[in-house]
Amino acid sequence: MFYRTVAIFIVLFWLTMTGLLVHQELRPGDSALREIPVSHVIKLVFMHRQEQHPPLVISSDKQRIGQLTLTPKVDPQTQDRNVEFGGYFQLVVPGAKRERIGFQGLVNMDKMLNIKHFQLSVTTHVPTDMTTDIEILPQENLARYEVRSRDIIADRQDFTLDEHGARAALDHAGIDPTLLPVSWKPQTTSDFSAKARLSSLSVHGGQLDTYLVTIESNGQTLLECHVDQLGHIVHASTLLGYTLSPEELTP
Repeated sequence: MFYRTVAIFIVLFWLTMTGLLVHQELRPGDSALREIPVSHVIKLVFMHRQEQHPPLVISSDKQRIGQLTLTPKVDPQTQDRNVEFGGYFQLVVPGAKRERIGFQGLVNMDKMLNIKHFQLSVTTHVPTDMTTDIEILPQENLARYEVRSRDIIADRQDFTLDEHGARAALDHAGIDPTLLPVSWKPQTTSDFSAKARLSSLSVHGGQLDTYLVTIESNGQTLLECHVDQLGHIVHASTLLGYTLSPEELTP
């Protein structure tokens, strides 16, 4: 069970570091040559402030494996942009039953969409109840995690958000850190691009006007996301083959 928890941590660690770079592509000043500024779509997402968006069904190979809820908020005093999220997904392990994994967390950004704080809590129940808390503090160049089982702390570590921290995380997980390329370095913002354009989505035989946001890295599409005029995600597809859509739009 522990190796699964560590694997989840490593994947999330990488995705979070990617996100910390991608956010810089969302600034208004970088969008002048795009059909629609990505910042405009982000503003739509936060327009309704305290409203929880319709739950998104997570699917893989047309099978429903989970659910995700998003609640964007704007702090009236600091104007910070916060996104609370939560849900569950079913992890398919070859030769074993699906394991249900619950998660909840928060992304805290300033009004320029710089990530200030990221936290995530992942809960598993097989073979025993276990919770992994992950916290990313970009300004402190720090990632920390804690593993608890029945209120007993099983593991707690801090890592830096750089090559040294990545190698230390692999070593702590029992994975040979030499598997990390010798020339490895954090990817720069030039390795990522975020674009938005007017688009449409086929729904129930009709067409829904949307904004299509695409995030790419070195020519490879990481995420395609359709957002409607109210700032709600109506369909998203990821590099790993997962799709997300509201219940009423899920096949």
